[in-house]
Amino acid sequence: MERRDQFLPPYIATRFTARLLTILLLLTATISGLSAGFEISQIRLLSDAGSYTEVSEEVHWAHTFIRNTLLASRLVLYGAIAVAFIIWLHRCRINVRAFGCRRFCYPRIWAIIGFFVPLLNFFRPYQVVAEVWRASDPRAVETPVAWLTMPVSRYVLAWWVTLLASIFLEILAVGLVTHSGVTLEDLFAARSVGVLLGITSTSSAILAYLVVSGIEESQQEKWAIICQAEAEANATDPHRIDLAIEPEPPAITAKSIWRAHSADS
Repeated sequence: MERRDQFLPPYIATRFTARLLTILLLLTATISGLSAGFEISQIRLLSDAGSYTEVSEEVHWAHTFIRNTLLASRLVLYGAIAVAFIIWLHRCRINVRAFGCRRFCYPRIWAIIGFFVPLLNFFRPYQVVAEVWRASDPRAVETPVAWLTMPVSRYVLAWWVTLLASIFLEILAVGLVTHSGVTLEDLFAARSVGVLLGITSTSSAILAYLVVSGIEESQQEKWAIICQAEAEANATDPHRIDLAIEPEPPAITAKSIWRAHSADS
């Protein structure tokens, strides 16, 4: 890909943000898995108490406290992941322009506002991530539009579907915790939603890790290929002038002075 004589943004290293995202996503997957296990254990306890029509207030309060603690931990991690992910995605979107890629459907601003515009936030972030995935492919370096023929990994779509499902179940779980009663039927419903929430949240976090690591590795590899190609092109360019090296002044001799006078005459 020819990049010289173009006004392109600089390549931004995103390794630190990607590592931070990795830690947050692994923590989220761990807590979500623990939440699913906790909900399953509570369903078993409720099954053992099937001969009763109601449970005591103390048991209900203890279960609700543990469940709310796990829920609050996930919500805090979701907030941190959202901020880090938007920053990381916006920088990755800048990098694909630094690669020289063109003809994007969505400007880089959509990497930020796409998550906040109502209705559009159901699909626009996925579209932006899909474009970044394709444009980051290290095989697409021949032309600025070669990335348009690159495929999108199934991990990207799977991550987005599980993320939307986990958000829906999270809202439903909060509603059940807030408005559910103390009957066994209410508790069974809340625990069942909790199990599904833990599974989808764990799956979404793992898939998000695969998406982040995949784009990160692809961008590093593609940037290395571009830098190597530019270095080789500069080394073989006979008209290249290295501005970092100050040219030596010409030697002034009697012969050179005579030649200068002869040329002026």
